[in-house]
Amino acid sequence: MVTNKKGLSLMLIDNDNHVRESLNVFFGVSHSDFLSFKSGEEGLNALKYQKVDVLISDYFLPDMDGLAFLIQAAGLQPEVIRILMATITSEELERQILASGIDRFIEKPLTVATLDTVINELLPE
Repeated sequence: MVTNKKGLSLMLIDNDNHVRESLNVFFGVSHSDFLSFKSGEEGLNALKYQKVDVLISDYFLPDMDGLAFLIQAAGLQPEVIRILMATITSEELERQILASGIDRFIEKPLTVATLDTVINELLPE
């Protein structure tokens, strides 16, 4: 379980307040570094000053799509684990995700347990 990983820093970008609050309750309890933002621009600004181990973004953001955000984020922090979430997918989006080097794509709706499992699978031993 991710909550046992000491010193792990997570950032969530999602414009849905309910999603941000739910994940903050789950991950924020055991992480001193759980950050959540509603827009890509806010997340990119934070990444300039805060090192993050895992970056989770929704595809549908108010100011850019999550794929563009994650690509820009990798330019700021190349080692960050990048996870993209979306409710709607297409073959074109799937091709873009593969070409971008995103670590994992998760379809919404998702459970906290699913996200926790995915993060654990992606973390180095």
